[in-house]
Amino acid sequence: MAGIQIDGTNYKLVLDADADTYLETATDDTIKVYVSGTNQITIKDGAISPVTDNDIDLGTNSLEFKDGYFDGTLHCDVLDLAGTEHTSISSPITALNNATANELVTVGATTTELDAESGLTYTDGALVIGGTTPSLTIGDAGAEDTKIVFDGNAQDYYIGLDDSSDDLVIGLGSTLGTTSHIVIDEAGHVKMPLTCAFKAESNTDASNVTGDGTSYTYLFQNETFDQNGDFSSPTFTAPVTGRYLFYWSTSISGIGSGHNTLEQLTTSNNNYLNHHSAVNMGRGASLIQNHSVIADMDASDTASVSIAVEGGSATVDTNYVYSYFAGVLLC
Repeated sequence: MAGIQIDGTNYKLVLDADADTYLETATDDTIKVYVSGTNQITIKDGAISPVTDNDIDLGTNSLEFKDGYFDGTLHCDVLDLAGTEHTSISSPITALNNATANELVTVGATTTELDAESGLTYTDGALVIGGTTPSLTIGDAGAEDTKIVFDGNAQDYYIGLDDSSDDLVIGLGSTLGTTSHIVIDEAGHVKMPLTCAFKAESNTDASNVTGDGTSYTYLFQNETFDQNGDFSSPTFTAPVTGRYLFYWSTSISGIGSGHNTLEQLTTSNNNYLNHHSAVNMGRGASLIQNHSVIADMDASDTASVSIAVEGGSATVDTNYVYSYFAGVLLC
């Protein structure tokens, strides 16, 4: 029956009717817990332990304790983390030296030690490499491409080493070698394969087009190159706002002694003029002129080359030999 029972030096607190579940103090400073007549747990100074090894569960699969706090060492044979069992942890960490807020860590003197790096911090999404001589190495001297990708909203960009050509490449996208914008080779040569650059030449003469003040726009029908596709005879169209270097050469014949020539590069923002007097030139003379200018242009501005010869009749011809128009985006 339930109740307190005293049998010599043994004290029992019986908890059920058939007297097989109880607390007992059979030895000094020890409490034994019996369930169904079997000693399950003993309580001593500084220890609560099962009587039989690997026999007692703490909680159940459906009834779990909330939080556990241990000031000391937790020993277990199997550690279940979110349903995955672990029987070991490789290279266990036993020390974290000199740790302060936001410092990242590296492996220390031994595989069981980590060292905080005062020059390497990560705060609010920003990784900072500090110190007196900070450096970052990507790659391990192997024969492979290496890169940094900037993952943007509308466009991605990359900076990388093309190991097959030993070129440093800046380009659009995330795959090294595609849409290369800037390519630097090992000798220091810098190429910009997509920047605006063109050269076009005339392929036919034009007879009696000016001489009476009529303005004639040169046709440059043959494209030697048109990088970025911004030239369509006779007009160049600026793809972006910037400063453009233009160079052109023209050839005319049939000039009279009273003729004066006015040649110009016509742009949306400005006209760049060149004047030449034909006084003392014999009738039917030829004239070849070369000019260059750095022009300020806005995106979608146009540029073309024209000539007007005045002071006489329309006897002046343009000659395709020595006539061309070229340009490049400077900055």
